[in-house]
This record gives sequence, structure tokens and C-alpha cells, in this order.
Amino acid sequence: MPDAPAHDVLLSPLGGNRGRNVIVTASAQDFVAALFEDLKADDWEDRLSVMRRLRVGDDGRLELNQPIHRRFHIALFEAHCDQPGRPRFDQQKIASMGMVLRRRSQGVWQCWNKSGKKIFGWQNISDPNADPALGKQGNQHQANAAIRKIIADRQKLAIDDGSEQILPLFSAPPDVCEALGKTILFGVIPVVSSERSDNPGPVVDYANLPQSDSQGIEDHLSEYLKARPPLSMPRAGQRLSRDWNIMDSSALATPDGARLNALGIFLHQMMVELDALGDSSASQALMRLLGEIQLPTQRNSRGEVIARIDAASFVIAAAPILVGGELNRDRMDMPLEWPRVRENLGDKLIKAAQDCLTERHKALVNAPTKFEIAKDQYAVRAFIRAEGHDSCPDKLVWSRTSEYFRVLPWWDGEGPGTAISLPSIGQLKKVKPSVSFSMPPSIANLLKGDMKALGNGDVTEAPGGPSIGWLCSFSIPFITICAFIVLNIFLSLFNIIFSWLLFIKVCIPIPKKEGP
Repeated sequence: MPDAPAHDVLLSPLGGNRGRNVIVTASAQDFVAALFEDLKADDWEDRLSVMRRLRVGDDGRLELNQPIHRRFHIALFEAHCDQPGRPRFDQQKIASMGMVLRRRSQGVWQCWNKSGKKIFGWQNISDPNADPALGKQGNQHQANAAIRKIIADRQKLAIDDGSEQILPLFSAPPDVCEALGKTILFGVIPVVSSERSDNPGPVVDYANLPQSDSQGIEDHLSEYLKARPPLSMPRAGQRLSRDWNIMDSSALATPDGARLNALGIFLHQMMVELDALGDSSASQALMRLLGEIQLPTQRNSRGEVIARIDAASFVIAAAPILVGGELNRDRMDMPLEWPRVRENLGDKLIKAAQDCLTERHKALVNAPTKFEIAKDQYAVRAFIRAEGHDSCPDKLVWSRTSEYFRVLPWWDGEGPGTAISLPSIGQLKKVKPSVSFSMPPSIANLLKGDMKALGNGDVTEAPGGPSIGWLCSFSIPFITICAFIVLNIFLSLFNIIFSWLLFIKVCIPIPKKEGP
């Protein structure tokens, strides 16, 4: 017989003709062996159909559970010739193979990009059909290496910019391929990862938000950061004290409680939300503006101001006392009034506070992990490099893009729950300490103090405590039982409001286990 004419090689979904449904979901513990067993069965196509699209969302998108729910997802392909009857492609002629997982974002394909220890995260792909391992295959045919170098030079690709993460693709065992008369390739789809981009996450520019959001942020900011008329200060002239508890709701019941609480909100925003006492350029700019506001602290008999403190210095001194609960060691007094803040300065204060929020967001928000954003949609593609004739380069063959899918969060799953066995009451004496806590002297002495006072918020250490630490061991089952009892108490209390016990707690009777 004469040699067959040249023809293309295709990667298609196994048993799916030329569709996009390549993903099957298995729940067996040894899911790969179970899959091969199903493939060797006479009704293998029906079995695969049952394993496809087990869960879809309201929009028809496939939804994949994480392994914590004992669900495992496999992409199945077959390599065949583009000829009538789809004759199988010779597995020995596959020089290399792999699979990529990509994200669809705003109409653009993105790949997970890495280079050595550096993780670039999701990056746009200019050409989804380009070689995913351009210039990084190692032992290649000389013609392949030369061609890839030319392409890399033209596209200005650099190794330092990272490369697309390639997932392993495997060949099914020979007996499975023989049983179906097909060259079967499969890859496990990873749907959980702790990796995150080393680049900073998306930063919110609070000074350039849409009007609706900007107004909400501005309304949230304290009145002390806006234009305002002159107002006397609550408890003017009195010595500042942490005992005022200005952040406690009980303080609102006092005659000047509302005004003290407003001051507390301002100081809390400065310390926590805006980090105005920090060393960022935005924090320093806000404090410089507050430094322009002079607060009178003393008047003579004629009502003339004879002593002042600028608002920035007051915040630095008062916030640790009134919000942080520290002692007033410098004997700081409450200023007499907060003078008028004109419109121009008020606008500058708001803008400076917005800049502080931007810096705060940048410092606190990391880039999301690989699959953290629940609404993201993904797909997989497989590729092989088919060997050509002598002196000819390998041919890159891509599969079609699979069906789109989402990755469900860890708490949204349909798999069986994990059972944790607790000892019976009669076995508790047998339970030995299994975890230890190393406590520094300050905490050890604190716990040796008056526990009733500690419950009331008094964190004063026991006087005369030793300057030694302690290593305390506990039993994890005991900790679990205590936590379980407390959990049930609070669930019952919150159930009065949310009526949620029917959904979050499921208890069924079981036979008594043998033994004590």
C-alpha cells in the first residue's frame, strides 16, 4: 500500500465528538483507578455521561467542588487522525504533552504566570494558540529550538516575564487504550491553590471613586475631618482618662456621651482606618493639615487664649488614652474648643483622608489567591507535540477550549462531611494533653490575676508575679468539647434572630458504639 497522504492530528473530548465537554467528576478515593475501570466497561460512554456536568449554576455554567468535598475533576481527551473513522494517533509519536488552565476575564484569556520563585499571577494572553512553553522545552529538535527562538525574538518574550504554568497530561494505560481502540490522554484539574501573585493586588483609589461610592465614604468620615463651625469640646479642661470609655455604648447614657462618642469615632478613624499616626506620606500629609488647627487649652480671666495645642499633637496624645486605654502619664487635658474649620481646609482634610485610605488599602489588601474570586470562570486546553518526519520540527496540536467552569468556595459543597470522634464521659480521664501553649510572663501573670476583673475588661497583671514563662499542655478533645458546648449555646441564642439551626446543624441518631 502507498503511504497515506499527510493529514492533521486532532485532540478531541473523549467520547464527545468535537464538543467542549471534556471534564468528568469522580468521587472515589482512588479516582484514577476507578476511572480506568469505568473506561474498560462496555457502557463506558454512559458512565462518562453520568460523571459530566454534575452541578451547574443558574447560568448553565459548570461548577466544580474542591477536593475537601471528595470531588475530583479530570479532563479526558483522545488523540486521533483527522480521517474518517477517527483512527487513533500513535502514542509513540507524541514527543511531549501538557494541559493549561486559563481564566476568562473581560473577554480576554489569561494564564497563571510564573518564573522560578516569582509568581506574576493571572496575565493576559495575546495569542491563546502560541506555544505555552516557548523556548523552555530543554531537549528539543534543533529545528524546533531555532524556530521558537525566532518567534520569541519577534514577540519580545523574556524569561524574566515568566511563562504559563503547564499542568501534567498523562496517557492512559495500554490496556485501557486497547479496550477502547483510542489513544486516551487525561489530566487532573487543580481547583485549589494557596498561590497568589507577588505583585500587589488591585488598589482602590479613594480619591477617584464613582460619585455614589465617594459620597458614602465622605459621609462615613468623622465631622472633625470636615468644614465645621466652632464647637466647645466635651469635658473641656478636664484631665483625659481611659476610664471615660468613650468607645463603649454605655458612655452614651452620660450627659455628654454622644459628643464624647463622636470624638472617639474620630480618634479611632485616625488610629485604625487612616493610620494617621503611621509613617506613610499620606499620613504625614494629613497630620500636617491637622497641625494648622490650633485648639485653645487655657484662657485668662478676660477670656483670652493663653495656651494652645495643635490638633495633630492632640490626636497623637489623646488617641492612645481615650481609644487605646493607656494611662495619661503626661497629664493631658481636654482642649476647650475645636475652632472653625473653613471650607477650603475641610476639602483638603477630606482629600488627605481619602489618600490615607488608599495607602491603608494598599498595605492591608493582598492579591487574591489563584481561585479566590468565586465569580471567575475558567477553562482547560490540552496540547501535544506530534513528531514529524526526520529533520522536521514537532507539530504543536491544541485541543479546543473546554466548557467554562467556576470553582466553588470551600464552604459550598455537596460531598460527605468529615466526622470527628469525641470521647465519651467515661473515657475523659484517659485523654492525655496533646497540645502545648508557651506563655510569656506577662500573659501568665495576667491570667493569675483577678479573673472577674479580667472579664470586666481590667487587663492589669497580678502584682508581684514572677518573671518566668509557662508551658501549659491541654487535650485537644477537651478543647473541642468545650468549644462544642459554647458553640451550641451561642447557636441557640442567635437562632432567636436568624432561625438558622435548621440549615447549619444536622443531628441524626446513631447506634451506641461498642466499648466504654
